[in-house]
Amino acid sequence: MSINKLFLSLFSVLVFGIIFSYGLVLAGPLAKVDSGFALSKNLFADSLELSSNKVIIKSSQRGQDFEITGDCSTTGNLEASDGQTHIFNIKLGDKECKKENVEVMFKTGFKTIKHNFSVIHSNNLYNRFLDYSTEDLQRLADGIEKSISSLKNNSFQNSETKVINDRKIKELGYFKIFFSNILSKRSEKYLIPVKGIPLPTRETKVPNSGRPYRASYTDGIHHGWDFDAKKGSTIVSIDDGIVLRIVNGFNNLEFSKLKRDGEITDQDKLTNLDILRGNQVWIKTMKGDVAFYAHLNQIFPEIKEGMFLKRGQAIGTIGVSGVPDDDYDDYHIHLAIQKNPLDTSKAGKYTFLDYMAWPWYFKGQTAKYVLEHQTEVFDKN
Repeated sequence: MSINKLFLSLFSVLVFGIIFSYGLVLAGPLAKVDSGFALSKNLFADSLELSSNKVIIKSSQRGQDFEITGDCSTTGNLEASDGQTHIFNIKLGDKECKKENVEVMFKTGFKTIKHNFSVIHSNNLYNRFLDYSTEDLQRLADGIEKSISSLKNNSFQNSETKVINDRKIKELGYFKIFFSNILSKRSEKYLIPVKGIPLPTRETKVPNSGRPYRASYTDGIHHGWDFDAKKGSTIVSIDDGIVLRIVNGFNNLEFSKLKRDGEITDQDKLTNLDILRGNQVWIKTMKGDVAFYAHLNQIFPEIKEGMFLKRGQAIGTIGVSGVPDDDYDDYHIHLAIQKNPLDTSKAGKYTFLDYMAWPWYFKGQTAKYVLEHQTEVFDKN
């Protein structure tokens, strides 16, 4: 049986559409004689194959008379028709579209059929599932593997259900690769953020050394590593990950926002520290940790919030933004790594203050201990 005939025969299973969670809204006096069905409810923004889907419409109107429009430049074209049943290929046009749902309109004369698709963005998936523990991710991956195996070994499927199951298998395969990628990266150590620079050797340059000069309005503790390098040196991503936040264009007027007087809460201390970081980039790594890059001079214009970064990708350059001392020339990148609590119930829902309140790496240990154990975190340059 040809693929077009297979799709045409899919109309015989339209009555089972509720199982596949498709939505349909019809308008117009003759709309009741029309109906529609899609292979799945998803369009995958970053997949060449899965950014398309099939919609089958039963209508007395000619297939070529339908005008197809949709959110995010979604388009459609007629692939096959027997005069009553029409197969349309629907394709997501704007892969950078931020919408989580798109509405596709099939218009002809006074009739309009509306079909809704969920848009799957890998960056949104990363932001959520990087907050899962390795054990939870492995359980999800195992479940996907079982589902794929079950669909492939279904000996009772007819030609119509095979077409539907093939789409399901492809979508499950997408998630299989997605979870496998995270799991494989979780065992890797982080890169040092400046190429050719060694790990710090002084206690004042690692987490948990004291900062008594600002103890009255912060916690007075150094939370991260200072990697010394020349001004303008390029810094790179320590891991694959998602850019959560960018703070750029810092100027000294920001220091007036520091809360130094009166009752200073723990939240005030976190906010004060945030100001003192100056120009920043935050990256959620494949381990789920959030890396704060601070005191940057320049953030490269191609770095955008929400984008996926590759391990070793250039982010910006070293500076001293956020340092109140005008004569300060101790150029370095300050890197704090906030340890993800891996609370599945809050996955993808954390706020910036939540990230700032997470424990930093080696919190509670001495600076000497950090020097002795930091090679457990970083690969050597």
